[in-house]
Amino acid sequence: MTPSTGGTILSIVRALFLVLLLAPSAGAIDMEEPGAPALRARDSVEGLPLDARLELRRMYMHYREEVAKRVEQGWTPALLSEAVIEDADDPFQSARLLEESEKNRKKFLADQRAKLATLDRDTVEYGRQLRRIETETEVVARAKRKNAREKGICRDWSDDIWFMLTQMNLDHWTVDDRRRTSRPFHTAAVACSPQEDPTVCLAFDPWVEGKPSVYSFRAWDEKDPGARLPAEYFLHGLPEKSP
Repeated sequence: MTPSTGGTILSIVRALFLVLLLAPSAGAIDMEEPGAPALRARDSVEGLPLDARLELRRMYMHYREEVAKRVEQGWTPALLSEAVIEDADDPFQSARLLEESEKNRKKFLADQRAKLATLDRDTVEYGRQLRRIETETEVVARAKRKNAREKGICRDWSDDIWFMLTQMNLDHWTVDDRRRTSRPFHTAAVACSPQEDPTVCLAFDPWVEGKPSVYSFRAWDEKDPGARLPAEYFLHGLPEKSP
């Protein structure tokens, strides 16, 4: 078998695996209309201490802004891609990490070029630095090519929202990037409160429509209908500030 034949077979196998992995999504239960799970989640939220509810409102506002920003940047809602398949030779990197990698490599290259400008052209160190720059230029090009992939698979969204929420230094909510326990496998940032003994867990999952959707976690995990909480639960159902 020639290398080209082997590569073709591998591509077919990967494509078939992708279809088998993601096909159940087409028949997934609609969770867009709020129902009993959403109402139970709302009641549980209302039972939280005021500070936790205020923090949830702030989380939702940041979440809404982040989703809008990513959609404006060209992230595609409901994207399915073979990039989600793990490859030992090319480990999966979320869109956020790809962006950070390209940004960091470009900064490092700029620093190396700035250092070159301070060296005497007739020295050995100048030649060494020039070769470092040539090598780093190739690294930047590879990072740029990786970052050019289409963005919007569920792992892009869950990682980005997880990172955004954890940067808020929350006092009353824990945040994890979780995967569903049953097919179709799917990921989302999940916030729970209180931190020690949670009574409320919410899945922040914008993947379906590129909108700041929030679901009752248990119903989201089990793909039950009526899991999505309407936006007014966060925009109008919570106090503006502590009395």
